[in-house]
Amino acid sequence: MPFTIVRQDITKMKVDAIVNAANTDLAQGGGVCGAIFKAAGAVQLQAACDKLAPIHTGEAVITPGFKLPAKHVIHTAGPVYRDGKHGEEEQLRSC
Repeated sequence: MPFTIVRQDITKMKVDAIVNAANTDLAQGGGVCGAIFKAAGAVQLQAACDKLAPIHTGEAVITPGFKLPAKHVIHTAGPVYRDGKHGEEEQLRSC
């Protein structure tokens, strides 16, 4: 399977889906997450996330992209790395 790295603003990509590094409450955050919410329409995206929240670390859910050129947003909650002995690798693979 080919692998391509693309350097671009994720909120401007016309693709089937983009991935949001979310928190388990699926609440709007800062950084890339905040940019995704802002570009998608924060009120609409948060309302869709509220219907699916909370999720566990390692889980993923999907919402429409709303105002984004991407059709969908996949929200997944990655682990906080502590020492590698608390299932972080498995949780990250699950994302």
